[in-house]
Parts: sequence; C-alpha cells; structure tokens
Amino acid sequence: MLTRYLLVVSTLFSGVIWSQDSRHSAHKLIISTYQYADNPRIKNIEPFARHFGEANNLTVEVKSYPKVQELVKALENEEVDVAFMNTLGYLMLKEKSQAYETGVVLNIPKEKENAYKSVLATGANIAENTLEEVVAHASDFVLVLVSPGSTSGNLVPRLKLASLQPGYPERFFLEIQYTNNHALAAQRALKGEVALCAFGSNEYYKLGADTVRMKKLWESPAIPLGPVVYRKKLPESLRDELQKSLLSLHIQNPEALEAIKSGWTEALPADRYISVAEDYYESLLRLSNNPAVSMSIIRNFAKD
Repeated sequence: MLTRYLLVVSTLFSGVIWSQDSRHSAHKLIISTYQYADNPRIKNIEPFARHFGEANNLTVEVKSYPKVQELVKALENEEVDVAFMNTLGYLMLKEKSQAYETGVVLNIPKEKENAYKSVLATGANIAENTLEEVVAHASDFVLVLVSPGSTSGNLVPRLKLASLQPGYPERFFLEIQYTNNHALAAQRALKGEVALCAFGSNEYYKLGADTVRMKKLWESPAIPLGPVVYRKKLPESLRDELQKSLLSLHIQNPEALEAIKSGWTEALPADRYISVAEDYYESLLRLSNNPAVSMSIIRNFAKD
C-alpha cells in the first residue's frame, strides 16, 4: 500500500515539475532574423516582438545573425523559437531540419507581384544579345552574384542557368564573384565589364533612364517571399497565438507590420500576412526545369 502511495505521489510530483518547466519555457521567446548589408533588422522585428510579448505576457528576446547560413545553423540547433526568413534560407532549413513548422508569409497583391524578381544583365556594350549567347561563351564571362544567402541574387539566377547548362555555373564561367549587395551587382553591369550580373529587379527599375546602359537578358517570374517559422517544441497554444497574431497584424498593429516590411525591399508592397500553402514554393523549384536539380543546388548551399 505504501509503495503504491509513493508511486502516485512521485508521478504527481513529476507532472507538476514538467508543467512548471513547460510554463517557464513558454514565458521566454526567442525571435530571430538575419542581416542584410549593414542592417541587422533588429529594429524591424522588435515592434512585433513587443506587441506579441505584451499580449501574451512573455519575455521576448530578439536576435540577428550576420548571414542567412548562420541563422539556418541556429535553427538546426533549435536555438531560436521564431524566425523571419528569406526563401533560400527556408529551403535550406527544410533540407537540414524538421524541427520547425511553416507559419505565414507576406502577401504581395497581384498588381504588385512584379516588385520581387531576379534580373540577369550585361553592359550595353557587350556583343552577346541573349542569355543563351552568354551561356555559349560563359568561359569569357565573370558571373556576378549578390551573396550565397540571397534568393534573387543567387538562387534564382542559378536555377535559370541550370535550365540552360548542366551542373553548376562554376564549371563554365570564367569566375564567380559576390558583391554582397544588389546595388553593387547592378553597378557592375553598368560599368560594361564582360560579366553576367544578377540582382533584384527593384535595383533595375530604380535606375530609370540609366537602364539603357545595360542589356536585361532575363527577368524571372515573381519570387515567393520567405516565411516566418515556429519551433515545433513550442506549446501548440503558443504557436496558434503566433499564427493568429501575424495573420491579424495589419489590423491589430499596422505599424509593426510596416516595420517588418521596411527591412526587406521585396516586402514593401505587401499588405498582410497569409498562411503558407503546401505548394507555395513549387513554382520556384520548377525554374530549372527539374525540381530535383533545384534541390541539389539548394542542398549545396545547405552544407555546413
């Protein structure tokens, strides 16, 4: 009888400790993102962190990692509860970990979908007039990309090139160079170098009349934005609250939504968050004409 009594008490005591630990872990939330150029984007996600923390009586810590790959590594180690990601980072994460669920993505209205695309361009003085001609003479060209973690300035142009030549462009182009921001990549095309330059379409259209100084050889379809992801080990009720909060942010705290958008040029036309459909990124993977090839390219960047 005594043994049975002690077993019941022990079970109840363990349950109380587990419940306390669970509540304690739910009282602090780590929300993170990654840096672009000289902007760590801390100030962009802090207003939402405060909004959500106050509404749910949580202490929220905001962190930023210097590169997309470092954010992905932190997620792989489950050091982060919520992450604001770009598309390439998310696709790399899917290859490395199943510890996170996909929450929401910023919605770009149909009439503004052209705002986030990738452009491949050369200087106006270059003899080649088509992307196919550049690829045929790739050994003469430097391929200028933005950064290894960039979607529009690295992944998307690589996927397009994979539809025109086998393997990786490193095998065909004279050299691969990264500029670390889109404006510098566009400037390389304006200089008239023997270079194929990739950058976001926003940089191209900002040039205005100066676009006559380059040849735009290709413009991608609209690129799906990266999502917000939640760690699956968070209590389900907390994940539900995160989802509800972000889906209603344009109504409940439009200033916090504007702060998030202002950290990502491609997100400026967005009007609200929406839930992510299962097939949301499939069109991007088909850009190489073979989703398996696309995933091999993504896996290459997901390596440690």
